Amino acid sequence: MTDPSPEQQNISCAPISESELLAFYRAEIRFESEVVNGRLHALLASQSFLVIAYATAMTGSTKRWGDSMVLLIPPLLAVLGFVLALLAWPGIRAAYAAISKWEAKEHSLHTRCHHLQDFTLATTENDMRDLMRRDKEGARFAMRAPIVFLVTWAVFAAIPFYLYLM
Repeated sequence: MTDPSPEQQNISCAPISESELLAFYRAEIRFESEVVNGRLHALLASQSFLVIAYATAMTGSTKRWGDSMVLLIPPLLAVLGFVLALLAWPGIRAAYAAISKWEAKEHSLHTRCHHLQDFTLATTENDMRDLMRRDKEGARFAMRAPIVFLVTWAVFAAIPFYLYLM
């Protein structure tokens, strides 16, 4: 291992201004928001494709194969949809947890540095509570979509057997 060069030894960490810190926090929030949007988009795209495949398989009974394919393919698609929703759920929750932490740091910075109040929508505690409430309401769809798909696929898995037994 070599010793650091004299140029590397003289490098010190320059203090970061509050406005640079605010820009950094917002960039991280934007990044995490894009991550959760990407994950949610992938979940919705996969689920819509599987619903189309499921509906096609349910109506695609043929004389050659009989009802056996209706009892095989739709439940397999339902299990796949269930597993994909189950796998997507922790990633979406983790991204929202990261967003919450970055937003808390941003709020702390706004509280410490009053000259940054012009760069926030929440200038009072009531405004901050309203903003946090709206954020949670906005995240409700993304957080609950995997649960809705889990329940839906569980029902979809049972439908072919129910129809076969009727």
